[in-house]
Amino acid sequence: MYIVWIFGPQPSRIMNKLALVFLIAIACYSFTGTRTWVIVNPETVTDIAPYEEALSKSSLDKYRYKDKRYVMHFENGLNIELLSANELDAQGISYKADHIRTEEPAFDTKPVYRLTPDGILVEVQTRTKVK
Repeated sequence: MYIVWIFGPQPSRIMNKLALVFLIAIACYSFTGTRTWVIVNPETVTDIAPYEEALSKSSLDKYRYKDKRYVMHFENGLNIELLSANELDAQGISYKADHIRTEEPAFDTKPVYRLTPDGILVEVQTRTKVK
């Protein structure tokens, strides 16, 4: 049996190897975009893309709990839930286990988050004056 190449000159071995490397690189890149959060109410913002980009660049494990989801409340009303460490384990997603919260912090300020114009997530601390 004979296979005839009809798309011009037959590709060289180097081109075949380059194509293989390119396909492997694309496959590896596609697996790195796994989300570790859920956007609860995306309709509260006009463009969700900057938030998704900032979340993907941020290390969120210090806010993540072992067995429950953590909700990030933003000033504009957007709410984002961080998946628990147990959920990440079930999906085979890696995380920094030594950063995970195992219990509620003794002093939790219930922070509100903001996305800066340059695309950085910041935690806004709220303080209550005690008389």
